[in-house]
Amino acid sequence: MNPLLIRARSIARKTGVIRVINRLRPTGSYEEHFHQALMLAVKPGDIVWDIGANVGLYTEQFCQWVGKDGFVVAFEPGVEACESIRERIPNCAWLKIENAALGETDTTGRLVIAEGSVDNHVATDADTDESASNSIPVVISRGDTARNRLGRTPNVIKVDVEGFEEEVLLGMGDVLTSPELHSVLVEVHFLKLEVRGRATAPVRIEKLLKSKGFRTDWVDASHLVGTR
Repeated sequence: MNPLLIRARSIARKTGVIRVINRLRPTGSYEEHFHQALMLAVKPGDIVWDIGANVGLYTEQFCQWVGKDGFVVAFEPGVEACESIRERIPNCAWLKIENAALGETDTTGRLVIAEGSVDNHVATDADTDESASNSIPVVISRGDTARNRLGRTPNVIKVDVEGFEEEVLLGMGDVLTSPELHSVLVEVHFLKLEVRGRATAPVRIEKLLKSKGFRTDWVDASHLVGTR
């Protein structure tokens, strides 16, 4: 990934080319390669962090894949989404649901509630009006802080945080260097990053993973996989 390619993607969006491509894409194919990469990464007995778990679609699969000898942590700032995870995956002893967001610093923020839960996103208090009816307060924790508190280092990390993926990774410098961690899989939201003024974040994210010893591969236009 490089800045020129990111610029080309932006132009394609603004001119409608992306919409045409999406209409031509087979139904259900958007995350197909990402799903396959996750299946290859997660092994029985692994510790998996599902960062931005939403209602737990992937969380449920992770619990099945790791089995009772593994452990899954679902990080989700939305209270209703956390309840959905509990209803979807009841009585799973190897699942822990964390009603919190991960970020670059230990702080507080607001969860901005969108019309569809998949578009919910976290913003810092400085960026969000606390009186806004479409936002609720949330705790934001560094991944390193969460690891120290949980006492478990993940083997696999999945990140889907609606344009805040760079901050999440920057908050886990120690986790990313841990030898136990062998796979990091990130959904990169190019448009949301551009809107936030962080259009070149995908370049920095890939460089960050490489600097921590990961081999990187874009399995499709929006999903980056780091392995070692």
